[in-house]
Amino acid sequence: MLRKDVLTPLGIIIGIAVIFLAIYIAGGYDAFLTFISLSSFVIVFGGLIASLFVGFGVSEVKNMFNVLHTSFRRKEVPIQQFIHTLVRLARTSKMDGMIGGLEKEREKTSDPFIQKGLRLVIDGYEEDMIRKVMEMDILAMRKRHARGRKIITKAGELSPAWGMIGTIVGLVLMLQQLNNPDELGPAIAVALITTFYGVLLANLVFIPIANKLELLTEEEVFLKEVIIEALVSIRNEEGPAILKDKLQMYLIESAEGTALLDKLEGDRTYEQKEV
Repeated sequence: MLRKDVLTPLGIIIGIAVIFLAIYIAGGYDAFLTFISLSSFVIVFGGLIASLFVGFGVSEVKNMFNVLHTSFRRKEVPIQQFIHTLVRLARTSKMDGMIGGLEKEREKTSDPFIQKGLRLVIDGYEEDMIRKVMEMDILAMRKRHARGRKIITKAGELSPAWGMIGTIVGLVLMLQQLNNPDELGPAIAVALITTFYGVLLANLVFIPIANKLELLTEEEVFLKEVIIEALVSIRNEEGPAILKDKLQMYLIESAEGTALLDKLEGDRTYEQKEV
């Protein structure tokens, strides 16, 4: 289940607000208006999109906006329910049989990764083959995510460069107006504000979002690795109690798992208070 991640847009809004608030405090409303430049924005954003078209193509640039939209959503994983589901699969396998029981569970689950793993277990594949097939799925996911993240990272690298191009344009305009002092101000503004826009886009939008996407990928990989361990345990006909202990130990031994276990313990505490 995907839910909106309000921290990403909130962080961007706060970053912009802090900068322009500081400008307003230092120079008032007129200084604030000085930093609003349509020509600077057109140079940075238009040039950035043009570079991405050249380097990646139309389809990749369109996909970039989908990737950016993904960064504003987060896959919600109720850890307690997640572990309960995996333990239930082990219990069903023990009680109803690995073929009949797990086949019913496979039809009920909506997670394609778990469905694929259950099919391998039902078909009687060896542990090594189950791991190999499922890890290939994880590798494909990593490559797919890396491809979408690459264009965001490249946008973060190109934004300051287009800011510098805008600075050069502004300086050329300034030199042409040396005999007309009234025109020097707008030319200098274009020269400096374009660099400001480029650096702002890179460090407040593209680079942080690329880092966040990498973190989301690692979280998803970790959960898939937990699923693989559970499926192998079920294939080896280990009991649900043993599986539950293994999953919790697996979480404890991982850095990502520590945070997930903290969330799990918080859910349990909340449930005890409710009772």
